Amino acid sequence: MRADRAREHLSAVFLDRDGVINVKAPEGEYVTSWDKFAFIDGALDGLRLLARLGVPVVVVTNQRGIARGRMTEEDLTDIHTRMRAEVADAGGRIDAIYHCPHEGGCECRKPGTAMFREAAQDLGIELPRSAVVGDRASDMEAANAIGALRILVRGVDEQMPTVDHVGDDLTAAARWLLDRNAPA
Repeated sequence: MRADRAREHLSAVFLDRDGVINVKAPEGEYVTSWDKFAFIDGALDGLRLLARLGVPVVVVTNQRGIARGRMTEEDLTDIHTRMRAEVADAGGRIDAIYHCPHEGGCECRKPGTAMFREAAQDLGIELPRSAVVGDRASDMEAANAIGALRILVRGVDEQMPTVDHVGDDLTAAARWLLDRNAPA
């Protein structure tokens, strides 16, 4: 069982953004600017805890709003720059961010795995020794496809595949990982 592997040292933690780190926009809408971005209560604490693992913390996020013309790559870069600065100010870190700007039909949009494979190549990550924290079935399906631990937080009302752990929020997920992966 994958959860048994949680006792092994992780190679990385992958995080979905919307619904895990920040409040998700209503269905059909998008977080298109910094003034529409709001951290979920406890997310900064969770990111601070994850930093203690000593492994890369990587955001992998579908950003279809770009394909739909609701925002630009520059808008997204601004959001991510400010998000990373606030995370750092809170004592956490995000080592890399990968996004899919497409509508679909590509390998990068989750549950596709191209963003994960790119991060693995760029950062020397062993995907089967990683964990994926997400709030949707597509996050858990991507985790399953790369052989990573599947951690569901604040799940939406949809049919979920098997997961290794369910937590209320990012802080709960981080504590679960820390309990099993404390650095030597």
